[in-house]
Formats: sequence, structure tokens, C-alpha cells
Amino acid sequence: MKNKKKVNNDIINLEDDIKDQEINKDIKENDPSKKSQIEEEIKLAKEKKQAENKKSKEGKLENTEKIEIKEEKKEKIEKSKLNIVFLLLALIITILYGISIFINLDFQSLNIKELIKPIAFLLISFLIIIILFKVNTKKTTPYVILLTLVLIAYSAFSISTSYAKEDQDIYVQDFINKSIVEVIDWAEKYDIELIELHEFSDTIPKNYVILQEYGITTLISDIDSFTVTISDGPNYDKEITVPNLTGFTYDEVMTYIKENFLSNVEIEFIKSEQERDKVIEQIGSGTMKRSDKITFIFSRGLEDEQVPVKDLTGLSLFEATSYLKRYNIPYEIEYKSDDKVLKDYVISQDIIEKIVTDKVTLTVSLGKEIIVPDLSKMTTTEIAKWGVTNNIKINYVEEYNKEYALGEIIKISKNEGDIIQEEDTITITLSKGSMTMPKVTSLAEFKLWANSNNISYEEVYEYSNTYKSGEIIKTSPSENEKITENDTIIITISKGKSVSIPNFVGLSKTNIQSKCNDLNLSCTFTYGGYTESTKKDIALKQSKSQGTVVSEGTNVLITLSSGIYEKVTVPSFKGKSKSQITSTCNSLGINCTFKYNSTYSSETKDTAISQDKTGSVIKGSNVTITLSLGPAKTYTVVIDGTLLSQGNPEQTKKTLKSKLESACPGVTFNFTFKSVNSGIGYLNADSEVHVGSNTFVQGQTYNVIINSN
Repeated sequence: MKNKKKVNNDIINLEDDIKDQEINKDIKENDPSKKSQIEEEIKLAKEKKQAENKKSKEGKLENTEKIEIKEEKKEKIEKSKLNIVFLLLALIITILYGISIFINLDFQSLNIKELIKPIAFLLISFLIIIILFKVNTKKTTPYVILLTLVLIAYSAFSISTSYAKEDQDIYVQDFINKSIVEVIDWAEKYDIELIELHEFSDTIPKNYVILQEYGITTLISDIDSFTVTISDGPNYDKEITVPNLTGFTYDEVMTYIKENFLSNVEIEFIKSEQERDKVIEQIGSGTMKRSDKITFIFSRGLEDEQVPVKDLTGLSLFEATSYLKRYNIPYEIEYKSDDKVLKDYVISQDIIEKIVTDKVTLTVSLGKEIIVPDLSKMTTTEIAKWGVTNNIKINYVEEYNKEYALGEIIKISKNEGDIIQEEDTITITLSKGSMTMPKVTSLAEFKLWANSNNISYEEVYEYSNTYKSGEIIKTSPSENEKITENDTIIITISKGKSVSIPNFVGLSKTNIQSKCNDLNLSCTFTYGGYTESTKKDIALKQSKSQGTVVSEGTNVLITLSSGIYEKVTVPSFKGKSKSQITSTCNSLGINCTFKYNSTYSSETKDTAISQDKTGSVIKGSNVTITLSLGPAKTYTVVIDGTLLSQGNPEQTKKTLKSKLESACPGVTFNFTFKSVNSGIGYLNADSEVHVGSNTFVQGQTYNVIINSN
């Protein structure tokens, strides 16, 4: 551009020189006298022209400088906009970082030392941003970009570190007295295996937490599973001791029922002279289950009290009907579903605050109508939450099924869209996958598994030198092989090592025991009595014959001789007393037992009448001696008319039987009744026992006949 301007100026100067030459030529040719004047004019004209040229040149130069300054300024403005964008971005990042620090502050346990570093970083960042805003040149652009990148990197690192630390510092929550739904959500959020235990509780509501495995000082990063004990509500099968509440007021009884969770109570009111609203009879008391029926009958007094029926809305059906019975108000019950009112609680009534002339109708809730979702598409966690939320019992059953993978749902007792009520039960059958032969270590364990899964099996026993008696040698199918429903499993059980029974007869007890120990047999001994020639402790016989093959540990019973018997002579004991006979038996070494004759006789009591053995017997033999009852006694008994109960034959029998049996031991009385038209309860004329003096002999039987209807 400058070269172009120079060329233009040279052209102009060249034109001026040509003009000057032409003027000088004219002057020389025409009028030399005017030369000085003309030269002066030319000089002035040149000076003027030079001045104009200079002015023009200065103007053009000024315009060129202005254009260059403008372009330079434009270039500076573009650089500032880029810097401003990056500086604004840096400012926003700094502000967001500050906000994140503030949000994550725990004001309850504020640590000032931990805040020094981030606050210092924020202040320095703000200061640098302000300086760079003021010094906005082309040279500052790299610093602005670098600052922004540093802020992004530091903020991201600090926030991620903060969240990582926050995750590490999360503690187990206190779930005591909280709904199981909260625990399920918490465990799912932190991917912790939830293990639920259930027990009854009188204080913790159903589906709320009673106990938890870890406390609030435990970090969730330290645990993989979390066990909670969930309340199933009161145990209505629990046995309690119910006192007799006769004389208690209505309000006292209702309070007792509520506090002790009695679930099968019936309340009745009857007219009575006793004080109104007090228990006059109780059916059921003492040790009983909470669910056992118990009835309280209250006095309504002698006159019914007419009262306007109160608002029973929100009361349980038991409370509402008890109130209506209390004031003898007739009622009927209608049921309907309700989403807001609990099952068996009153939704509404047709008469309120008025005296009932006909009857009051109570509308009672069936609980909310629940539409069953497609449970097959829900996880077990989602099903559990749905069940708790809707007060539905979920019952899981597992069974083997080769068509479904492990954990898949085989069937559900309710279909999608079915309408059910609160407290209903839904049974979900889960697959245990294909059944395979498990590893079993004992026969008892195998039988338990087979019986619980309806598996047929057959036991086979064989001797083995490797497996002890009772141990499992093998199964067919083998361990981990698949099993179908129709398979019969063959389980082979060891009988232990085989042993051939030797001949023990004629050997001494000591020799037999030694042989049994060597052969690993279990030998026991018994004595078979005295013999003519075999000495004591010599075997007479054995329970398993010689050559029988048995397993180790088998029991063999060995019968030993009690020794060579000695004979004694038993004399006749007839006419001897019991004490004399006992003395003789002891001296002879025989065992004497005694029994009494069935009838009375003339012989003295306890005198021998007969015996089962006399003469030569083996010492230690048993001899039975029959003793006399002695002569029969005669009893005189006077029957007083006061012993007879007019109109009550049973009472007469009871009185006479007691009287006769105590007065006449050894006498038998047979009581019978005879139908008559009069004298009921008195002795019949044919009776062998009559009013007045009676004689009875021991060993005799007498018929007692009593008049009856």
C-alpha cells in the first residue's frame, strides 16, 4: 500500500516539473522582462502547491495510520472476547466447586482444618480470574486457557474424591421400629444381601424391625450382608393364664382383652339383678391360647337403657358389636372393599346419634381390593416390597424342575389381574433347577433328602474292607448326575468287613471274649442255669451258629452254664406256718413263693394247704406254696332306713355300698335295680340285704336289689 502511494506522488511531481519547463520556455520566447515576476509567481505557486501537497500527504498519512490503528484495535477486541469466554467458564467452575463444598458440609461435625485447603484454592482462583480480566491482551490468552483447564481438573478430582470418601463413610442406619420396606430399599441401594428372620412380637407392629445385625457405628463398606429380625405381630397361639374376671366392669374387660391380645372373644349381655356392665359369668379361664374361645357374659340390669347410637366409624367389628350388645341395639353387617379402612373395621353406619327403632346397619371393610400384578416379571425384592405394602403374605416354595433355570418362577397361585384382599396368601413356586444327585455322607442324610423330594430309592448292603459298617459305598446315579422323576436311586451301604462265626460252645468265658475281640465281634453273655456236668462260665450255646458270615461289630449272645447243679429234698409243708416254711426254704437254698387259697377253710390263716413240688429238686428251684385264708368270719350289720334315699336309687346304692364294703371285708355284694311304681330308692322285697339286722359270711355273695323307675 505504501509503494502505491509513493508511485502516485512521483507521478504528480513529474507532472509539475513538465509544467514548469513549459512556462520557462514561454517566458524566454515571449517577454524576458516579465521573467522575474513570473518566476516569483511560479515560486509562490510552487510553495503553495508544496504546502497543499504536504497537507494532502499528511492527511493521507493520518488516514492510513487511523486505518492501521483500527485494524490493530479490531484484532485486540477479538482476543478479549476469547479470553472473556474462558474467564467466565473458569468463574462458573469456581462457583460450582464452592457450592459443592457447601452442600457436602456436615455442620454437626464441622472440621475447620479440612476447609482451609479448598477455601484457599477458591480465593486464589477468584484473585487470578480478576487479574486476568483486567490484563486482557494477546499474551494472557494461554494463561487464561491454562487456568480454566486447571480449575476443571482440580474441581473434578476434588468432587470425585469427596463422593468416594462419602461412600466409604456411609454407616448402617438404625432400622429398629421401622418398616421392612425401608430396609429393602436401603439394602438394594447399596447392593447388600438382606437376610430376614421373623418372630412374633407384642410390642413391634407387623412387618417392622425388631432387631438388626449391625449398629449405626458399622460402615457399609465393611459388610456384605445384613440380617434383620422382622415382627410377625402378636402370637395368637401363645399360651397365657387368663384369670376369672367375674365382677370386673365392661371397660376393664375390654382393656384386658386388648392388652393381652385375646383374638377369639365373645361378649354377651343379659338381664340380671346384678350391677349393670359387670361380668356375671365367664366361660374359659386358666392356661389357654390367645386364640381359644372365651365368653364374657355381662349384666344389662333389669331395664334396658335406650341411648342414641354413637358414631362407630373407625372401630373394629368386635368393639362396635360389643357396644351395640351392651345397649341391646339390633344390628346387621354389610361388607365391602375399601382402600383406606383396615379389614374388619367399620367404614360407616346408617344411623348416628339417634335412638334406633329398628336396627342399625354397619358397613365393614374387607380391606382394599388388590389387583395382582404380573409377579413373574418382578424380582424377589420387588415382590417382597409389594407384599409388605399391600399386606399380602408371600409364600415361597422350591422344587426341582429341569424346564426352568435355578431361581426362575415356575408358577404363581394368583394370575395377573386377579382381585384379592388384604392378608391373602400368594404362593410362588421357584425352580431349584435340574435335580442332581447330591453328595451324601450318611444314610440318614440321604434318606432325609430323598423323602423330602419324593425320590424312590433302594438300599443294597454288601461287605467291604474299605468302608466301615453303615458307610455309603456308592450311589447310582453317581454324585452330580441328573435325576429324573421316575428314577430309583440305588444306594450301596457297607456291612463292614465280613467275619465267619466260630464255634464258642465248650469254651470258657475268657477264651470267648478274647476271640470276639480278635474278630471284632460284639459278644454278650447270659447264664442258662445249672447243668449236670458243665462247669460254671463254660458256653452252652450261641445265638449265631458256627460258619455264619456276618459283618464286624455283629452281636453274638453266648449262654453260659451257671455251674453243676446240686439237688435237695423238699419236704411237705402242709400244716406249717408261713414263717416256718420260709426258714426251711432258705436253709435248703430253694426259692419259695406264696399265694392264698380262693376260699375260706377251717385251717388257720397263713397255714400251708398245698405245694407244687416235693421230693428231690435242683438247688435254687422255685416252689409255690398255697396258704389258707382261715375260717370265714361272720358280720352282723344293721341297715338303718336313713341310709336309703327316697326317689334317688343311685344315691341309695352309693350309701349302702360304702357302708357294706367297710363293715364286711371279704364279702361280695352285687347291686341291681328293679323297676317299680312306688318306693323308688328303697330296698326291694327280693333283696338279700334288708332294713334291720343282717348277717353276712366272708367268701359269700349277696344280691342287693334297689327299687327304681
